[in-house]
Amino acid sequence: MSARSTVLVLGLIALTATVDLGTKLLASMYLTNTVEPLLPFLSLSLAFNRGVSFSMFSADTGTGVAILLIVQALATAFVTWSALRARGLGERTGFGLIAGGALGNLIDRVLDGAVTDFLDLHPMAWRLFTFNIADVFISAGVALLVIDAFRGSRAEPVRPGVRAQERRSG
Repeated sequence: MSARSTVLVLGLIALTATVDLGTKLLASMYLTNTVEPLLPFLSLSLAFNRGVSFSMFSADTGTGVAILLIVQALATAFVTWSALRARGLGERTGFGLIAGGALGNLIDRVLDGAVTDFLDLHPMAWRLFTFNIADVFISAGVALLVIDAFRGSRAEPVRPGVRAQERRSG
């Protein structure tokens, strides 16, 4: 990967994590324990997730939080590494969004011992789950990777000194 691509991927990760942490800060400042309707299927509702996805494996002890932090940090590092090794734009962007969302959730857990959630999804009165912007970025990144895989748009390896036109014709 070129230095420019590396900077762009790391910039995407930083931007994604910053947007996520900013929205969590605003939610913590302005939301209370009440539910604020936003759309017919979406409300704002402040919650703190001490576990992983869907509050599974909730960690209430210091040891439990430490284990979650280690696992979360390793997963974030792996996805960041994957983003930096990705060849195509779709793959780099998908892994970058996932890594940025994971980093936002990791930083939030380091600061509070829990992940701040505030978007409450409830279509047709079924309360599904509460999530945050990091989860949106992670889901968008996964969707992008799936689309990219179906399209088969992995970039061909670039050989130093060979221009794109020469690769196509030759």
